[in-house]
Amino acid sequence: MRLQCSELILFFFAFLSPCFGEDRLYPFAIDQDRLSGIADYSYLNHPLSPEDRLFAKNGHFYSVGKDLKPNTADDQRVRLFGVNLAFGANFPETQDARRIAKRLRRLGVNLVRLHHMDSSPDRDPQRAQSTLTTDPYPTLNPISIERLRCFLDALKAEGIYVNLNLHVGYEFRPSVDKVPPVEGADRLPKQSKPLHVFYPRMVALQVEYTHKLIDALKLKGDPVLGMIEIDNEASLLFSWQANQFDRLITGEYKVELERQKQAYLQGRPDSADETILFIVDRDRAYLDKMLAAIREKTDAFVPVAGTQVQFGGLLNYDTHAALDYQDNHFYIDHYTFPHVSWDKRDWRFHDSSSSGMGFSIYLNQAATRQAGRPFTVSEFNQPFPNTHAAELDPTLAAFGAFQDWDSIIHFAYEHGREWENNAPNGFNINGDWTKWVNIGQSAWLFRSGAVQTARQTVNIPLPFEMRMRATREKQNGNMTRFLKSAAEYDANTAFVHRVAVDPKAKGPLPDAAKSVSAPYKSDTGELTFDPERKIYLIAAVQAAGVFGFAGPKKVTAGSIDVELAPATRGFAAVLLTSMDRKPIAASQKLLLTLPGYTMREQPGSNPPRPQKLVSYAGSKEWVTLEADPKFPDKPSGMRSGPNGIVWMERVECLVTLRTSAKGLIVYPLDGAGVRKRALGEGDIKKTNGAFVVHLQADGQELAPWYEIATK
Repeated sequence: MRLQCSELILFFFAFLSPCFGEDRLYPFAIDQDRLSGIADYSYLNHPLSPEDRLFAKNGHFYSVGKDLKPNTADDQRVRLFGVNLAFGANFPETQDARRIAKRLRRLGVNLVRLHHMDSSPDRDPQRAQSTLTTDPYPTLNPISIERLRCFLDALKAEGIYVNLNLHVGYEFRPSVDKVPPVEGADRLPKQSKPLHVFYPRMVALQVEYTHKLIDALKLKGDPVLGMIEIDNEASLLFSWQANQFDRLITGEYKVELERQKQAYLQGRPDSADETILFIVDRDRAYLDKMLAAIREKTDAFVPVAGTQVQFGGLLNYDTHAALDYQDNHFYIDHYTFPHVSWDKRDWRFHDSSSSGMGFSIYLNQAATRQAGRPFTVSEFNQPFPNTHAAELDPTLAAFGAFQDWDSIIHFAYEHGREWENNAPNGFNINGDWTKWVNIGQSAWLFRSGAVQTARQTVNIPLPFEMRMRATREKQNGNMTRFLKSAAEYDANTAFVHRVAVDPKAKGPLPDAAKSVSAPYKSDTGELTFDPERKIYLIAAVQAAGVFGFAGPKKVTAGSIDVELAPATRGFAAVLLTSMDRKPIAASQKLLLTLPGYTMREQPGSNPPRPQKLVSYAGSKEWVTLEADPKFPDKPSGMRSGPNGIVWMERVECLVTLRTSAKGLIVYPLDGAGVRKRALGEGDIKKTNGAFVVHLQADGQELAPWYEIATK
């Protein structure tokens, strides 16, 4: 007798243990260096050769092809799924370089953003934390350069490009770098922002640094150089809109900027609008000068970006006119520090969710994409210990693929050379198994074409007067809010169609962008967001997923149904992907991921137990990690800490898979992707052309990912 699906649900859940209402966690860890089998995405890459050199064309990135010439018939479109490295992580020791490159390849990564290389100059070159030493800027650290060049070769062998960052965190030092001091202060503004944009000596020194760095790393003509960013999160436009000029630009710097303004204003009225246009001119002059320095040491084809759209706003499209692509950043539930910035034991966050917030941050990113240019998101994260972070990478990969973006780059894989981290540490993926488990699938979703690009593109006219209005109103980052007030734009359009802003276009907003109805379904039919239920669904031929607040009701996404056990917290990130290039219904090899949130070991606990999220200082809206008992005067546990046991949330559920197969074998996978004992026959029931699989049930081998083989 075949049971109906509703009967099966009652059958399975009737035998839940009495303690299921409690949060249940199980130990889990990844072995990155032994990862193999279905969870290894190395096959997506091939070693980079001259034919893989990237350039920008028709609004996207392409490789030059076998003829080694851009803009010819054999050019190949390239999408990039990446991770950031920061500070000392950019300079692995020689014996680690190839190992880390292989780790990243297994994750499906084909781009590494080399970030914060200039931020911590080394007094002792052996420390290798920076491209620079503490001698006058720009004195390169030869040990760091040698290590980085070795790492570049290792990345190239694994099919991984690099995004070279120039100015990120370097702070000019008046006594060493021969620049003016700031009156009443012993140092310049943090990272020298925005003085480095307009002060002539600082700009000249950055040009020198660019020349030296590219030469020392031997990057001219090297296919590993995917792209270059000139400046991270900085512009005069941003500082002006953030009301920072009076505080940051003082003394000789104020005199110099005023001198440049008077030269600019010759023959022009001294008006508020002309002040804005002067600031635009200075930002553009800086970027153009840096671009010329890059071109001098590379060639005309290496894609170059300036800074991020939200750090300057709509007139960034004017300042970046000569550059090749547009970039942006976002964070969901970034930490805040009520007292001292970056205090390791005094911080808080909301534990919010992308799906719970209507993916408003994704929608805002979509509305910053410029028509006719490649678009990248070079930093994004939903950092530990956010309990909804498993939703991040798959939903962004699907959304970005639908929007036909060109690169998304997680921040970060690692901030230092603690390669053996096995516990969550702040922003790092290394040790954060909640995110790590489905990153390979996310890379595949974004890079493979498994999620279709939108069928219709909606270009939003962004004429000069509108860009000026946004700047006058100091609308730096919230693009969708401004477009709603200025043009009646419905941000949810990006769920339905591909969206881009067009600074060259005039006229009214297209009707297709004025109002869309919920639930929002993509014009390909593959993606749906239901704002009422707060769930995001993937229903592609080779991928199916349910993300968000599924609750106790059955949720259908293409070839699967998901029903959470009654006592779960009602949140899930379930993703099923076909790994043999066949439709899910015909696939013989599938990977299903079901990661929960993770927690580290509470310091001093005996026996060891997971840390807990607690209210921050009695607040109803802020949470933090419970404090270390050794620091009773501090309200928070450390965001990063020592290795130890890592516990993952158990997300018990039924997954119904519609397939033509006669039978299923479901293998939980260990931390190396190796099959564990298969689920028993009692955990898999066949009904009406489908199989209902009971996952993370009592008595099973618990795991956040499963290989499904069909009979």
